[in-house]
Amino acid sequence: MKKIIIISLMLLLAAAACAEAFAPVGTATGQFLTIGVGGREVAMGEAVTALTEGSGSIFWNPAGVPDADHHDLYAAYNQWPAGIHVGALSYAYKHNSWGTFAVNAKYVNFGELEITTVENPNGTGEMLQMSNYAIGLSYGRYLTDRVTMGLTAKLVNEKYGLNGYKTLAFDIGIIYRAPFRNLKIGMSIMNFSNKVQYSGTYIDYSNSKSYLTNTEFPFDYWSLPMTFRFGAVIDVYSSGPNKLIAALDMVHPNDNIEQYNIGVEYAYDAKVFFRLGYKLTADEGGFRTGIGLKWNRIVLDYALCSMGDLGLTNRLSLGFKM
Repeated sequence: MKKIIIISLMLLLAAAACAEAFAPVGTATGQFLTIGVGGREVAMGEAVTALTEGSGSIFWNPAGVPDADHHDLYAAYNQWPAGIHVGALSYAYKHNSWGTFAVNAKYVNFGELEITTVENPNGTGEMLQMSNYAIGLSYGRYLTDRVTMGLTAKLVNEKYGLNGYKTLAFDIGIIYRAPFRNLKIGMSIMNFSNKVQYSGTYIDYSNSKSYLTNTEFPFDYWSLPMTFRFGAVIDVYSSGPNKLIAALDMVHPNDNIEQYNIGVEYAYDAKVFFRLGYKLTADEGGFRTGIGLKWNRIVLDYALCSMGDLGLTNRLSLGFKM
């Protein structure tokens, strides 16, 4: 009965996430939280809600944390357009009786950006100081021999010059493992939080009464990019050292339409991996590919992603398990 309740809850949440047809683009802040990290996950089209595991799963579905090794260290790096770089770090410790505990961080390095004003459109000579990061604590454990659950609490910070905010956000997830072909079904809710308000005030240049009289207004309240994820992964073929898996995700963000991601991974001797993925409803590009290598307790994954007119981006992740 417990398994039936869990699966029913997952299906109901997934159905609710797909109910909205309008795409409220531009209505959420904290967009760095939505940038996918991890060479394996990104190369598979981000169809990894049920697949992701270990300390790196914190950034997709914390229910994968209980499958970490005793000590599980993970680092990821993203090359992003316009000279922006995104990084992520996580460490998980697995206790045989208490479950798995983890710490994690995600950050953005924007480089230097010169400040411009109406009077100095070519720049003032001053540089804008920007800071985006999230630091969290996670916990996960097996509820039954087939069901895991995970929870993350994280501090989210965004600051541009003098204006910024800090808030507490939560991620929660669940994964069910079926006996048929290693089928796994997963669900997660990422970036659940109250609305946030940037500090300070601003002049509204779309309002003549504001900029002619130097009247400043407080910033509006914004939601974080809360996202519902529902997915499955299954073994398609397995014989000797050869294995092929396929994964599908349905993703519903609160600031866009539903997204559908697909991915496949071929593994030889569980040491060499080739991956293909596609994001069916991506605004810019959707195809990605990548490779992975596993040597003893070290895992290296790389992904090459198309972003349409924005070009190609590289994603790299390194895991160390013991």
